[in-house]
Amino acid sequence: MVERSSLRYPAMAVGILALALGVWTGLDRVGWALPVPSSGFLDAHGALMVNGVLATLIGLERAVALERRGLFAGPLLTGAGSVLFALGLPWDPGGLLLTAGSAVIVGMFLIILSRQPAVHTMAQLLGAVSLLVGNLLWWSGLDVPYVIPWWGSFLVLVIVAERLELTRVLPISRTRRLALIAMVALDVIACVVALRSFALGTELLAMSWAGMAVWLLVHDVARRNLSRPGVPRFTAVSLLSGHLWLLAGGLLVLAYGGILPDTLVYDAQLHAVFLGFVLSMVFAHATIIVPAVLGRPVPFHRFFYAPLVVLDLSVGARVGADLLGLQAVRSWASLLNVVAIVGFGIALLLAVALERSVVGRAFGVDSSVFYP
Repeated sequence: MVERSSLRYPAMAVGILALALGVWTGLDRVGWALPVPSSGFLDAHGALMVNGVLATLIGLERAVALERRGLFAGPLLTGAGSVLFALGLPWDPGGLLLTAGSAVIVGMFLIILSRQPAVHTMAQLLGAVSLLVGNLLWWSGLDVPYVIPWWGSFLVLVIVAERLELTRVLPISRTRRLALIAMVALDVIACVVALRSFALGTELLAMSWAGMAVWLLVHDVARRNLSRPGVPRFTAVSLLSGHLWLLAGGLLVLAYGGILPDTLVYDAQLHAVFLGFVLSMVFAHATIIVPAVLGRPVPFHRFFYAPLVVLDLSVGARVGADLLGLQAVRSWASLLNVVAIVGFGIALLLAVALERSVVGRAFGVDSSVFYP
């Protein structure tokens, strides 16, 4: 199929480039003195990671699933727009491209909702709309910290909705399902409130995120898979770790009376969610997302646990260093964040290379497909 064989590659390329630039800006912002190619380079960190990497990844996976050529414009534009913004061109196409790309992603979720009307698909659509609104606000000149509720809601709602979909087979009462729906509604309300009262809005948002995290810790099907070896256990550990980080992020916001821009507490609040929660989810779903995009299975290997452990320890060290004002620890913890990301990418490549080899079988490569 044309969509799977060619159009994915440009979006994948700009997504990888955005990840490299996002890591570069992130390390520079915490004290690693790296060369800066443009005056606004460091300000592009949030746009690179949220739009260039995560929105591109989510949009690419949905475009492949929907098998429509035009939808690949979404991830391509979010990736390219963030990269162009980071490079600081004399004219500013980045905001326009990001906004256009996120509009295409909204279109993807509208198609999904039309094909499968359900609470979880509506929640995903609300997440995509949050990305679009956040990009519009950012493009209009609103500072990044005040766009964070919208960008964060995109990621949280899309991920939580995916987990909600998988609970449909579980005996969960109607009241408890309605409780999660109420938390999703509170998320949207909180983003709107934050435009007028940032402290109140972000406190409401934190209540929503913490509530969703508790709900998932209790009801997510991942808990049942902890006793199953191989991919099921790894996925379950990654998911439950992510839920705990989402809870931690929400509690950090509540403890300090809202998100606090331009402080080390702000760094802790954001990265508990954007690193701890989101990357744990990416690790957990890698054996599904990567095959969907590449069109070939990615086998499981026990060494996948190593970058997951590094991720959890380094995010914990970073959050602790932020709260205690330990700059040196914060810088090294941030470097280990990068090691976890790069290490997981290397682990995926090694697992593919070892598949069907004698060495791979000896070291526990599992090429079975598992959908958590």
